[in-house]
Amino acid sequence: MIPSQALMSAIPTPENRGAFMAISASLQQISGGVASLVAGLIVVEGTDGFLEHFDTLGYIMVITTIATSIAIYLINQRVSLPAAKPA
Repeated sequence: MIPSQALMSAIPTPENRGAFMAISASLQQISGGVASLVAGLIVVEGTDGFLEHFDTLGYIMVITTIATSIAIYLINQRVSLPAAKPA
């Protein structure tokens, strides 16, 4: 979370950073709630009392982590471009 927050804080102008980060925090909270809801729909208790489809949730988490890592890399490249150009 810390690297993504550091990258995201570079996106808005300094005077808009507070509002941007507040909206970002709200979206993170909503995303966490939706993720919990979806995970609860995927993982169910079987007739024997054991959790089923927990492996499916693991696969989804791995795919999500890889996609997020790629997105953060691309955002970092895009944010770093203006700073790399000489003035």
